[in-house]
Amino acid sequence: MISFVPILIVIIMVISITALLVKLSKSSSMKNFFSGNRIRWILVGYISILIICTGLSPLLPKGEITYKEVDVNQLERDSRELYEAAIQGNIENVDSKYILKTWNLDYSEKQLNIAVTNEEFLNAVIIVERKNDNDGKIEAAFYKTGSSINDMAISELDKPLRMEMGKNTLRLQNPEKLKLEFSQFQHAFPINQFTGKGDFSDSNNFYEGTSILYLKIPNDLELNTTFEIDIQYVE
Repeated sequence: MISFVPILIVIIMVISITALLVKLSKSSSMKNFFSGNRIRWILVGYISILIICTGLSPLLPKGEITYKEVDVNQLERDSRELYEAAIQGNIENVDSKYILKTWNLDYSEKQLNIAVTNEEFLNAVIIVERKNDNDGKIEAAFYKTGSSINDMAISELDKPLRMEMGKNTLRLQNPEKLKLEFSQFQHAFPINQFTGKGDFSDSNNFYEGTSILYLKIPNDLELNTTFEIDIQYVE
């Protein structure tokens, strides 16, 4: 139901402003400015704006959520649990929903170089588990916990890192960058000044989940990396 309080406020404002304008129009210094049709159009225009704002205000969304709301504290716990499971070699116990992509690569050489495209910083932790045998295969999986912005889940937009095997080199590249645009409804100023709500803030709270590239490699395979890449081995 549409509240009559905003309408009552507008009526009071209109009466007050009208009384003020009439008083000003009687002074000699303001007679010229408020002469003729000018004051009528000013008053009609202002009243029209107030009425339009008041009429549209109840139609704006009020707390409806069209996205999944998440708890950032829970996302942080998920990130810690993923990392602890990976570094302890218990990656098999991790929920499969965190797996964005897997690879199975044939590789029988004794050494492997790992590099990042364009020598950029890799936004993922690399954790390596050595197998008990030398089967000539590298098993890779990219894990990513949930992400959010302003408590809104955006995990479905996450992309896996890119991987390419060349001659003796495993080349990695960060996931494709995303551009996100957001819109927000708010009440017009004539309403906000009475509700006590502040203006729209453009600050955002972004949480990026933990990204882990988990590699299972043959037992005797030696990995060589550049200084930009940090590799951790299963404890």
